[in-house]
Amino acid sequence: MTDSKGEVVANPAWGTLALLVALTATIIRVVIVYTTPLPLFFDEAQYWVWAQDLALGYYSKPPMVAWFIAATTFFCGDGTGCVRLSAPLFHGATAFLVYFLGRHFYDAQTGFWSTVTYAALPGVTLSAVIVSTDAFLLFFWTSALLLYVSAEKIRNLRLWSAMGVVIGLGILSKYAMVFFFICLIVHGLWRASGKRIYWRREAWLALAIAVIIYLPNFLWNWVNGFPSYRHTVENINLGDDLFNPNSLLEFLGGQFGVFGPILFAFFLFFIWRDLRSSNTEEEIASNRRLLYAFSIPVLAIICFEALLSRAHANWAAVSYVAATVLVVGEIRRLDKAFWLNISLALHVAGAVIFYNFDLIARTFELPISPGLDPARRLRGWDIAANWASEIRQDFPDLRLLFDDRKVMSEMLYYIRPHPMDSVIWNPNEQQNNHFELKTDLSQSVGESFLYIIKHDWPERAADSFADYRHITTFRSRAYTGDVMELRAYLLDDFQGYQK
Repeated sequence: MTDSKGEVVANPAWGTLALLVALTATIIRVVIVYTTPLPLFFDEAQYWVWAQDLALGYYSKPPMVAWFIAATTFFCGDGTGCVRLSAPLFHGATAFLVYFLGRHFYDAQTGFWSTVTYAALPGVTLSAVIVSTDAFLLFFWTSALLLYVSAEKIRNLRLWSAMGVVIGLGILSKYAMVFFFICLIVHGLWRASGKRIYWRREAWLALAIAVIIYLPNFLWNWVNGFPSYRHTVENINLGDDLFNPNSLLEFLGGQFGVFGPILFAFFLFFIWRDLRSSNTEEEIASNRRLLYAFSIPVLAIICFEALLSRAHANWAAVSYVAATVLVVGEIRRLDKAFWLNISLALHVAGAVIFYNFDLIARTFELPISPGLDPARRLRGWDIAANWASEIRQDFPDLRLLFDDRKVMSEMLYYIRPHPMDSVIWNPNEQQNNHFELKTDLSQSVGESFLYIIKHDWPERAADSFADYRHITTFRSRAYTGDVMELRAYLLDDFQGYQK
């Protein structure tokens, strides 16, 4: 489509279609999170616990996920659908923003297909129906990237200021947003021409605003002994063995699952093609440089982390915002759209199976083993909590005691009324999780507890109580040979931790 001067302009119909795709995907996923019978994953339950005590930071993450859970549950209650509601909403918004990136770098039609492709990515299919920090990180990352590509060639302080705000909010969502600065530096070094980005006052203004937005979480960490930073360093897990090729191969294999096998293969091919070629059209090469600058560095850093130690498949998720636009644009430019169609069909089919796994298994009477069930770790916690609630009725005056943050998170969410005064067993008095940071059993000498654990009675705890007795055991068999087991003990008269 061209204007009266013969210049190409965006066809607004593609933007409307992209919005419809994003809205449709969002509505479908909202329905799914409201109708799924699957309990919360323990991380989701823990984030809900955080949301009951709003703060500027939490043990392992910055506060954004807790803030949005607090917002959604304020309006529609504490059901699993409301706890998860922000995930599909933010992923839908991100998918629509990707349209504008595709339109900027290629054309409106590429923008539309970028939205479609992003919305159907396997990683998004999963992340959009569980509440996690990734949904917010990807939204703010995409917003910052869109502002950057709009602002880098003009001296518009509003755009640069807005980018600073968005980056600050991204860091409040997940510390991986800091990678955005690395990508900015890489692009500044890689630009074919123009003033280096890090010498421009607008860039320093954006940085200052981002730091100011993030500052409250830094102060919270300072007051609390920097638990989030310590956890992040521990998560990197640099031990004695600093060469783990199997971990690297596992991580790279996971990227075929997160981004999709066809898309990731094309992404690697385009990287190889462009690194070995110097004969590219200048404008296209310039666009690709920016998209590579906001995808390759993060992927490379996480690959290096995987080689040194380990890395979860989603740790490089922000790479695939720019990578989606690049792969879709280059496949269309090479007139290979057939592969996009195959990839989309594969991803949609996978999403249908994933979202309807239980229904399909029941309909076709398929035997399900633990290894084949994508929701294995979610099943049974609501039933276990019903068991704990019944026991608690017999001991209404006793607080609950746990020794596992995963069990404690699930129980605090599913037991009614929520036992928010529960404590965690912590004889070493360390701070290795949120509950060890926020609860202190040592202040409860003389008190009795209802103790719920996943294992047999730990003999090391016997000396810390005047008496104890086993009450009952919970067993739930979801699959043959796979049992969830919890035990309940009555603990009398805490004597203090016995060193």
